Amino acid sequence: MPSPSAVMLPEEYKRSLTELSEMDNDAFLTSWEMALEHLRTYKEQEEILPYYSVQHQKDTLELKSARIAKLLEHLHETNSDQDLAKLLTSSGLRKEIVNIITSQSEHIRKLMSSRILLNSPREQLIDLQWKFGVVAGSSSEGEAGRTFVQVKIVSKSPSGAVKARHVEMSLKKFYDFLHQLEKAKATLEYMNYL
Repeated sequence: MPSPSAVMLPEEYKRSLTELSEMDNDAFLTSWEMALEHLRTYKEQEEILPYYSVQHQKDTLELKSARIAKLLEHLHETNSDQDLAKLLTSSGLRKEIVNIITSQSEHIRKLMSSRILLNSPREQLIDLQWKFGVVAGSSSEGEAGRTFVQVKIVSKSPSGAVKARHVEMSLKKFYDFLHQLEKAKATLEYMNYL
């Protein structure tokens, strides 16, 4: 038996399904690619204004693909794969469109989760300080002469609060940590987030 969310579909999404069913194959594939790209990069403040899209055919296609992306997001948040296939079939979509949407289900979920991770508020690294140290003497056997690193990590939370964390680690762990930070920085620079 389908879940209640599979039966109840808001009117806005019913219109999007109707638009999908009325598209020819070329228009659907173009809108599909744009919708997947929109799912990957969508941010709340980047809405396309309908009055502008009436004047420009390209923007109309972008608006349709944005609505398709919202539809896909809603469908995949509220339905299992089986319920999704039943809902799409019962809405009058052509079988090939239903097959494309259901076969891409896992990919769509991955796109949405990666977008959510990128857009969710995170702490911002403000400062990183470290001091090297050597244990001069200890009552424990083998402790004397051990090297360590004291790390102070200062970050700012999304609410604006500044927090300092103090961590002590071995030299090997510190260099692994530093290497991971450099990789993260290079990735963010490559993706133009820094």
